[in-house]
Amino acid sequence: MHVGPWKFLVFTNLLIAFAATAQTLLSYKIFDLPYNYSIVLLEFASTLLLYNLSIWISKPKDYSKSPYERTRWIFSHQSLFYLFNVLAFVLLGYALLQVHLYTFIYLGFIGLLSLGYAIPVFRIQGKWQSLRHIPYMKVFFIAFIWSLSTVGLVYIESFSGLQAIGWDRVLYLLMSKFLFIVLVTLPFDIRDMKQDSFYHLKTVPLRLGRHRTERLCYSLIVAHLLLVLFMPTTLPVQMGLLACDMVVWILFKTIILQKQDSFMQVYLLDLVLILQYIFCLLAVQIANYLIR
Repeated sequence: MHVGPWKFLVFTNLLIAFAATAQTLLSYKIFDLPYNYSIVLLEFASTLLLYNLSIWISKPKDYSKSPYERTRWIFSHQSLFYLFNVLAFVLLGYALLQVHLYTFIYLGFIGLLSLGYAIPVFRIQGKWQSLRHIPYMKVFFIAFIWSLSTVGLVYIESFSGLQAIGWDRVLYLLMSKFLFIVLVTLPFDIRDMKQDSFYHLKTVPLRLGRHRTERLCYSLIVAHLLLVLFMPTTLPVQMGLLACDMVVWILFKTIILQKQDSFMQVYLLDLVLILQYIFCLLAVQIANYLIR
């Protein structure tokens, strides 16, 4: 079964791993700190491993009969996934050897939370369930983990390296990041309403309904725009973030929230997580060129 480059990036979880990498780089840009590529590499490798793990845990008995193209493709290319996981594990091991002890401990805490999302760790009504089965908390838990990972790791490692970042800036970015991740994750839950209902998952769209959840998405864009306007960072970075918010608004209006069964289109929001960093990087480069 052949797939194009876009589906390949989505199916292999490389897109989401690159998105986590870009969000980590963005935190360095917002804090105006030099990049620590060990942290960046650590974020890429750990994200790829965790997302691949969640797929393997949900492997159906007969994947060839799955109604989902992604499931059929993934488990018919298992050797490729073994290769990616081995490479990611090696990269993760190398990165862990480069970071401070506090960062190592902090990553272990995030890892446990992430595993709790993917692996059944407690019983609900006699059944073993994961943290994503907590009613209406799925999207917020994802945003919480991503915020702790892409912002918290940068702070902990920079603190260990004696590069002080004010707590007010850290908390502000954590809040902004949390809001933005909720914003770009909700459309996935809208798309998956039928599937989540089948698996008895209680999500925000299933509680609010499609139309009210869509209105919530637009409200979150406005809220994030306001947060960016007062974000303690440089003006070029603010402009890049604002530009990305406008791109999200356009995508919602034209593609993401206009397709009833847009399985692949919604992954454009993972691409947005990469574009957000690129926009800020370009804005900084343009500003530096203009002031020469």
